[in-house]
Amino acid sequence: MKLASAGNALVDVIATENDELGALMGIHRGTTRHASRAEINRLLERLADPIMVAGGGAANTARAFAALGGAAAYAGAVGSDALGKHYTDDLVSAGVRSFVQAREGLTGIFCVLQPASGTRTVVVEPGVAPTLDPAAIPDDFFAGSDLVYADGFLALGDAVLSRLAERARERGIRFALDIGSKRLASTHRSLFMRMIKEDCDWVFMNEDEFTTLAGAGVDEALAPFASGAKGTVVVKRAASGSVCMHDGRIVESSVRSIDVFDETGAGDAFSAGFLMAALSGSPVPRCLRLGNWTAERAIQVPGMALDAQALKRMLSTVL
Repeated sequence: MKLASAGNALVDVIATENDELGALMGIHRGTTRHASRAEINRLLERLADPIMVAGGGAANTARAFAALGGAAAYAGAVGSDALGKHYTDDLVSAGVRSFVQAREGLTGIFCVLQPASGTRTVVVEPGVAPTLDPAAIPDDFFAGSDLVYADGFLALGDAVLSRLAERARERGIRFALDIGSKRLASTHRSLFMRMIKEDCDWVFMNEDEFTTLAGAGVDEALAPFASGAKGTVVVKRAASGSVCMHDGRIVESSVRSIDVFDETGAGDAFSAGFLMAALSGSPVPRCLRLGNWTAERAIQVPGMALDAQALKRMLSTVL
C-alpha cells in the first residue's frame, strides 16, 4: 500500500521547558504562539540538546505509515537553508520518499517546549511552508498510490487543497484530509465543508475542530454532520479515544490511560494507523483500534521516533 501525503513542512524542535527561558522569551506555559524568525532564533540558541525532526502533520502521518510497513511519499515546501536539507534527509531516513520543493527563504519551525508535567508550550514560525505548489508535484508522487492525504494547513496557500484533491480525482485515487486546527476550521470553514461533501473519502478532526465545523458537540451533531459527508468522518478524542459514523451507526474505540512523553504528532500517527487498516480492507472498529494503538506508541517517544518492529508486531494482531 502507498500513501501520498502533502502538507506544511515544519522542522519539529522538541526540548525540555525551562521556566526561566519562558520568562526571558515572554512565553506563557501551555500556550501556542506564532513568532518572528528573530524570536525563534533567539529561542533556539538557548535550548539545550533539542531533538529536531522533519515534521508537520502530513509528514508525521507519512513517517508513521512507513513505520507500519507501508510505502509513503511526501510533498511539502522547505527553505534553501540548512534546516531544509536536514528536513529532507530526516524524512528519507524515516523511509519516506521525498518530493519536497525547495524555495528561496527559510524552513518553517514548530518548537515544542515540553515540561516535566503539565501542558506543553508551542512556538511556531511557518517560513516558506505555505508555498507548496501542487501543479509542480510530479506525476511520480501519485503513481501507484492508494490514497492522497493532505493536512488542513495547506488551506493557507492559494487553492492548494482544491488542486491537490483534483489531481487525485483525475487519477482515480482516493483522498483524505486532516483539518489541522480549530483556527483553520473557523477561518476556512466554507472550503472544508465543501471538500468534506465533495472530495473526502475520509476526513479526520479533533473535537474542537468538529465543534467549529458542525456548530455543536460530537455527541449531539456527529450523525447529522456525517450524513452530509461524501466519506467517513473520524473524530479523534484524545484520552477518550476516537469515534466515527459508518453505515449509519456510531462506532467508538476507547484508549488506555498511559503516561505521555511527547504528544507531538499523536493525531497524525492515529491517522496513519487508521488508514493502514482501512486500505487493508479492515472493518471500521479495527481501523479505530489500530489508529489508537499507533497514537499510543507515538506519545511515548520523543519526535515520532517510532519503533517500526514493535508497530509491525502490533499490526499483525489487528489486521
